Amino acid sequence: IFFDHLQDDKDKHFQYAQNLGYAFRDLYRPFIEQNRDTEYTQDQRDFLLYRRGRYVEVNLVWDRGTLFGLQSGGRTESILMSLPPLTTWKYDWSPDPGSPEAELYDKFLKPRNWLVNE
Repeated sequence: IFFDHLQDDKDKHFQYAQNLGYAFRDLYRPFIEQNRDTEYTQDQRDFLLYRRGRYVEVNLVWDRGTLFGLQSGGRTESILMSLPPLTTWKYDWSPDPGSPEAELYDKFLKPRNWLVNE
């Protein structure tokens, strides 16, 4: 969460972020415990690596924080530590029709205005 351009009570924003962190911990732990032994297919692993590659794209090409860190003389190694250790990139990739990946793209990954609930 980025709190860019906020001028009001910083303590209130810190409390919000802290409470969000606690809620995430409380919600995520049971999810991990329930699913940690779930097996996955090679196709699912390939898709995971591809999605990580898209994260790298956003981080290196579009993220203002990364650009700011590099332009302001930050330690490149420290800035790039947030990148996943394994990724893949496939040119002009699209999911197979009817696959779980296609459903994910159709429902969540297409550009849309989430505020108007299209």
